[in-house]
Amino acid sequence: MISKSLQRCLLCSLVLTIFSNIATAAPTFGAKASGSDLEPVSVFLEDGGPGSLSAAVSFSTFRVDASFDPLSTYLPVLRAESEGVDATFDDDRTNTRAEAYQVFTSSVAQTIRIDVALDSVVTNGPSGTSGVLANVYVIGGSGFGVSDTFCSPGQYTFDGTYLCGNRIAQSESGLNFSNLYNGGDAPSLTDYLEFDVTAGESFGIYANLAAGSYQGTADAFNTLSISFDDDTFISVVPEPAAAGLCGVGLLILVSVSTGSSWRRRISDFSGKSDLGTR
Repeated sequence: MISKSLQRCLLCSLVLTIFSNIATAAPTFGAKASGSDLEPVSVFLEDGGPGSLSAAVSFSTFRVDASFDPLSTYLPVLRAESEGVDATFDDDRTNTRAEAYQVFTSSVAQTIRIDVALDSVVTNGPSGTSGVLANVYVIGGSGFGVSDTFCSPGQYTFDGTYLCGNRIAQSESGLNFSNLYNGGDAPSLTDYLEFDVTAGESFGIYANLAAGSYQGTADAFNTLSISFDDDTFISVVPEPAAAGLCGVGLLILVSVSTGSSWRRRISDFSGKSDLGTR
């Protein structure tokens, strides 16, 4: 039979291991928004990062929003708009970027289809070079994981975070990612990605949306949307905070266990169960 002191030692070791993993593991989701302009004033704004459920920035010439749709198994929803009508030189482009990633697990072996839709309106003056570009990647395979250090193969997301693994999906056009671009003549674009997974396999989805304008406008605020064709057997991977709650619970358990033992020793020593009684 394991002694109580050994039990407490094992619990403490487990708690330390969990908190050590929390400190070094990258979050399984993240959202980021950024925008910049040089006229009428120089400005660069950004919000969010790994572990953020939403991010948004806005200025007089741009607005950006990145979040997740709870009605679509928390897939990314990205919005971006820029206005560079009064730009006088090409370096004065108004640039915006929305991006997000999320990790999922399939409980059964299946072929998964992801539908992608980009709705945007782009206008350009005679010398304008405004446009909207969206990309969606699916990363998976036997070595899949999320890391805050470089990995190869892998897909960089933002702020030093990588989805480690291979691009496992194929788009309608045959690419291993979805690539949609509107330079002024394609207000509504659609694509899809298909890939196979085994039961219990995890994979990550990373999407980005850029709207840049020079002597024109680029409006994709309504919006880049992504949806599973069937999400019945797909679930979001619990974020590191869930492990943190487990660690806190174990820490409380250790505290209660050691506290009870300490009180018993005091009681034995003093002959009283009430520590406040002398």
